[in-house]
Amino acid sequence: MNPTSNGEFDVLNGAPYGVVDACVSGSLQGNPAAVVQLDRDLPDSTLLRIAQLLDEPVTAFLTQRADLGSYDLRWFTRNCELRICGHATLAASAWLLGRLGDGQPVEWHTKAGVLTADQAEGKVRVSLPETTLHSMDSETTQQLAAALGADPKECYVAGDDYLAVLDAGEKVMEFKPDIAAIERLACRGVIVTAEYPSMTGEELDYDIVSRMFAPRIAIPEDEVCVSAHLALYPFWTHRLGRQRLKALQPSPRGGALELESRTRGRVSVTSECRVNTNEIWGTEGGRSVRATV
Repeated sequence: MNPTSNGEFDVLNGAPYGVVDACVSGSLQGNPAAVVQLDRDLPDSTLLRIAQLLDEPVTAFLTQRADLGSYDLRWFTRNCELRICGHATLAASAWLLGRLGDGQPVEWHTKAGVLTADQAEGKVRVSLPETTLHSMDSETTQQLAAALGADPKECYVAGDDYLAVLDAGEKVMEFKPDIAAIERLACRGVIVTAEYPSMTGEELDYDIVSRMFAPRIAIPEDEVCVSAHLALYPFWTHRLGRQRLKALQPSPRGGALELESRTRGRVSVTSECRVNTNEIWGTEGGRSVRATV
């Protein structure tokens, strides 16, 4: 897709943009995000309209700062701005690192603080802040269980989200959400998780499995929610006694990511990313580059 200006977006003519799939692996298609590089920040209403026009789950807007390798980064869904979005940060990092081509890390300045990104063995790695879990009161636990139509082993508040721990990975994979019921909950989204199902005599491909539902922010099921793993990592490292985790998100597109902690209070997220388009806004036909980052 190559949007052309009808006058409303003339300010963007000549701006580089692209679409990137984050957290791809084998047959897993990952989670798409649009990336737009601006020469200056624009009004929130304009950024939201651009995100709606590009029509990806999330659009990342980046603007270069005075310091070399340093950028402002913001994320918009089709109906709101996000405080943090991990998969769109991976996508923006893959897109920008590929364009720069100098092998140097980049620094993102965001509403969630400063994030760093680099490349390692053909994958993109981003350092993100860990999300602290808090206990959930009994009334909210009952509301969550009713919305899920399930009886979770444990329930927590994870930042703006609710986290439900199920007793089997198969239940996460087979879970059929009631999106309307989840939307009525007083949270951004709901994460359901379990240990990856054990296959007797087989080496496990993954350690944990999860899915994420966020209809309130126009994402009924998040294909791969990296920010959810900022809460899942500390929970599962404590339970499993492992410092490095491989995570599967069995959404319709599916995605995978690797998690570890190199600095206390932060989660290092590594994934493969695929740059699908790399174009210039407003040019007739644009440019298109297909590559694996």
